[in-house]
Amino acid sequence: MEIIFVRHAETKNNVDGTIQGPEHGDINEKGEKEIEKVSQMLKNEKIDVFYSSDIPRCKITSEGINKFHNLEINFTELIREKYNGDWTGKNYKDVSWDQLEGTFETRKVNNGESLIEVRLRAREFIKELLDKYGETNKKILVVSHGAFLKILIGDLLGMEIKNSIFNLKINHCSPIRVNFNDMVFENKDHKNVPSVSL
Repeated sequence: MEIIFVRHAETKNNVDGTIQGPEHGDINEKGEKEIEKVSQMLKNEKIDVFYSSDIPRCKITSEGINKFHNLEINFTELIREKYNGDWTGKNYKDVSWDQLEGTFETRKVNNGESLIEVRLRAREFIKELLDKYGETNKKILVVSHGAFLKILIGDLLGMEIKNSIFNLKINHCSPIRVNFNDMVFENKDHKNVPSVSL
């Protein structure tokens, strides 16, 4: 099983620093060009299965890529971005994460999610894919979000959440391949994780 992860195209809110929620994320002009570029990059890939976050910025990106594949897209809440509750719609410069109680991984805004909770969703998603396709040679395309993908890929590599958030860079519309048939990394628990190519 191989998974190609793609972060959605750039949005106006990515540029202006707005904390995005499900209703945010109008693709900007640069983002439209990114969708066209990644669509061309992936148009000759034999994609077997297509998953996408159900948030509009991912839907638009997915539909752009899918024009060359005509697959049924499995839209799911499981791979949504971290939800920041009452801070949604505010600007990052106007909030202070340090005022929240708990550790970096456990603190969360009222009505929001912690990074630990996001990692649980990421693990649930990977388990679902492994259960369905782990013993196959299927190629799966997944369109999701920046922080979610940092946590998911970091977890596959055995990285702590804080390390993955600050040290992994997930560019808009830049495919990341994860091959589960080529087990080359081991995490600190000595469990095999897949090779990752950027």
